[in-house]
Amino acid sequence: MGPARRAALAALPAAFLALSLDRLAPDPPPSPRAVADWRGAAAELPARDAGRFGRPGDPLNLLFVGTPEAIRAALAAAGWTEIPLTLRASLAAGCLELLEGRTLASFPPMNDYRVGGRRQDMNWAKVVTPIAARHHFRLWRSGARDARGRELWWGSGNYDRSVRWRDLSHVPDPDMDAERGFILSTLAGSARVESAALAAAPQVPRAGVNDKGYAFADDGNVAVVVFAP
Repeated sequence: MGPARRAALAALPAAFLALSLDRLAPDPPPSPRAVADWRGAAAELPARDAGRFGRPGDPLNLLFVGTPEAIRAALAAAGWTEIPLTLRASLAAGCLELLEGRTLASFPPMNDYRVGGRRQDMNWAKVVTPIAARHHFRLWRSGARDARGRELWWGSGNYDRSVRWRDLSHVPDPDMDAERGFILSTLAGSARVESAALAAAPQVPRAGVNDKGYAFADDGNVAVVVFAP
């Protein structure tokens, strides 16, 4: 058994102790509303999510347009793993991956962050080093639908490059534009994507620190990805 798997197994008892804090059901969906297209919605994009103790978290740098089924199909085909929303489900999926000899990708779970008072609706990751390093992003339903009935999703992505064990948080790469570019690169050329481009979001801060004290920097643009049905 390699060091990564030993570390994962060593972390499991602590995860079991935290199970009582796990939420058991997703937040209700936001109120539905219609928009002409994503261009108007980009101007309404919240600047940041909210993290621990309600403190300002990371800037939002993604706007996805599509049905849940279309988004899941495209991301799975691009090699992304959907991380379960609850600790219990993440732990179970991670144990199954270890038992089957696959790369540990579904564990650890992602912390809950909020947009509009709601926890994220999807978590996605590409593992670099199990437990320690991964590309990842969260998606929140905005409640908006375009003229074709496709949902608009806010998103925030950055690269976890190591673990800060004292508070069980990941240390992110401050350059959020690099991760935004990586996410776009994994979807480039996909038949499941209608279009992908950058759009200005002046409300998004260019630099700062998040709820855990980690620095971030970005250029104030968001990646808008429109998924094919």
